[in-house]
Order: sequence, then structure tokens, then C-alpha cells
Amino acid sequence: VRRERIAFWVGVGFTVPLFVLSMSRDFGLVGAWAHQPWVNWLFLALALPVQFFTGLGFYIGGFKSLRNRSANMDVLVAMGSSVAFFYSLAVIVVPLIAPGISIGEHVYFETAAMIITLIKLGKMLEVMAKGRTSAAIRKLMDLAPKIAHVIDKDGNEKDVPADQVRRGDVVIVKPGEAIPVDGEVIGGESSVNESMLTGESIPVDKKEGDEIFGATVNQQGLLKVKATGVGSETA
Repeated sequence: VRRERIAFWVGVGFTVPLFVLSMSRDFGLVGAWAHQPWVNWLFLALALPVQFFTGLGFYIGGFKSLRNRSANMDVLVAMGSSVAFFYSLAVIVVPLIAPGISIGEHVYFETAAMIITLIKLGKMLEVMAKGRTSAAIRKLMDLAPKIAHVIDKDGNEKDVPADQVRRGDVVIVKPGEAIPVDGEVIGGESSVNESMLTGESIPVDKKEGDEIFGATVNQQGLLKVKATGVGSETA
């Protein structure tokens, strides 16, 4: 995330002045100085960091994709921005190499920079969203109880690691405890907080015969639950 953020802000720092100057010149909002040849070189200087620093990831991703004989979004971004950038470079370099030959007058450095910077923004937001999702999953996993109160064959309550509970085991869930397994209520009544699964903050009443889910939280009553899903099989 940090690398994507740095690349994005470098892109913004160079793209904004490039875009403003270029559009101001195109719409006649600045003086005749903006049409001097050196201004195109200024545009090139502003576009270079965006093209080859902010946009480096697109070139690398595109190369890897083509090497695997496929084309992804990185290929499209690299191609689209490169066409605008290298055409504009040719516009200002060719007359110096071959006087009298001109392939155009207008440069599109701002187009190349905008393509890269805007799509880099999307990439950065995507990475941030994935990071938040991963953090939420880790928090949800932390909610899972480590110990389960299992009723053994003799009818005695025994504490065992939650990952050792098997299907068919009967588990006692006391008030305030997280439920260690998916299962069916076979005794007791209570309300269960399922907000970590559904987002709904209002507890759901549970009674004998109702389905119950691991990592949800028992509120006030004592429940006897028959395990139907354990470990990775839980919701």
C-alpha cells in the first residue's frame, strides 16, 4: 500500500501542473510564451517521472502478462500511455534530428500522464480495500474461541481446544461466550449476536432446533449445541 501511495502522489505532483499548463495553452488562457518550443520540453520533463516511475508497475505487469501469452489491463495502460508519450516525444525530437521534417505540432504528454495517474488511483484504492478486507478477516478469526465445553460420553463437561471438536459432539455455550462451532441448538434458549456475519446489531433469538453459527456470541442464556460444522467448515 505504501509503495502504491508514493507512486500515486508522485504522479499527482507532476500530472496536475502538466495538465493545467497544457489545457491552459490549448484554450488560450496563457500568453504567447506558452507556444515557445521550450514549453514542450518542460512538458516532457513533467511527464517523464509519471511515465517511468508512477507507470513502472504497468510496464512490469504488462511484460509479465505478454510473456505468459496473455494480455491484461497493464498491457492496455502501458500501450495507451506509451503511444501518447512517444508520439509527443517524436514531435519535438524529429525536427532536431531531421530539420524540415515535421510529424505534427501538438503534444499529448498530459494525456499519457492522466491515463497513468488516474488508473494508479484505482489500483491504490483496490490495494487499500484488499488490506481492509484482510484485516477484517483476521479480526473475525480472532473472535473464534480457543476452548469449547464438550459433553463427553459420561455426560461430564470437559474443556477441549475448539479445533478438536468433531461433528456430532455436544457443546455447552455459556452466556457471553463465542460459539466455537456451527451447529443445531438441542437445548436451552438465548439470543445470539450475529453482527460479525450479517452486520445486523440486533441479537437473534435461538431455541431448540435452530441453526447456530461459529464465532457468533451467545448473549444471556445457556445453550446446548450439537456440532454440524467445525474448523474450516464453519460459516
